[in-house]
Amino acid sequence: MEGVSAMSQEIIDRLNELLEYERAGVEAAMGLATSNAPGFSHGELQKFAEDEGWACGGLRKAILRFGGRPSERTGNFAGRVLAVVDEGERVTLLARGQSRVVSKIEALLAKDLDEETRAFLNEMREQHLENLEACHRRAEELQAPPSAPYRGLAFGHLCEAHDRIYYGGWRRPAAMPLDFRRAYRRIGRYLDALAQECERSHDGDGKQLLEKAQTAFARTDPDVMSSDDVINLDHALSYGHHALNALLRRYRMPRHDPADFQAAYDVVDIPFREAL
Repeated sequence: MEGVSAMSQEIIDRLNELLEYERAGVEAAMGLATSNAPGFSHGELQKFAEDEGWACGGLRKAILRFGGRPSERTGNFAGRVLAVVDEGERVTLLARGQSRVVSKIEALLAKDLDEETRAFLNEMREQHLENLEACHRRAEELQAPPSAPYRGLAFGHLCEAHDRIYYGGWRRPAAMPLDFRRAYRRIGRYLDALAQECERSHDGDGKQLLEKAQTAFARTDPDVMSSDDVINLDHALSYGHHALNALLRRYRMPRHDPADFQAAYDVVDIPFREAL
């Protein structure tokens, strides 16, 4: 468009990409609400639809502020979600969609934005993180099978649970205290699941590493998010990962490396590397 700088055009393109995705999100939530197997409560689906609809309105305004023209297209995400028969797989796909939107928002937040657009995107990010957490809780309730990259792997559910945390937003520049508290809760659930597998497998090395993870976790105050708390939570996840690899060693399986699954999380750089 005439008069729009190259940088502004890049931002407009990214905002339009999000707009098309959010429209599909509204369709997915409304389609699930009227289907025979929605997977979520009516209130949860209503929140999803309202959040996506609110985001569509805010994205249109942001595009216009940058001198762009809002796209009228709708992404194909809704069709993909509604075509999935298995509830666990559908919830996993919904979670992946929410996570992808968060990644796209964070990429935009790194750009030179006006204050109104930045405030809107921060709120939009927070809403999608809330909905992502709801998807993860539902997947755990269903004991959903691992998604495609992990399916068929030994302890695939633990590998995927680890990577969801590892590639989460809690260590990125845009992280908020709520991101840290979410990561704290998720690591707690992850360590509980690891403890069950270590007990079932009678794995001594895994149990020792898990104890170190639990000690670091116990030192973390989720309501403070000081540098020490971040380090302690890092250590809890890292020792937990070593415990997972101890389990894999016991069964003579290849070790798990989250870098092998980086492409599934739409990240450019690995957020941190284990130093233990």
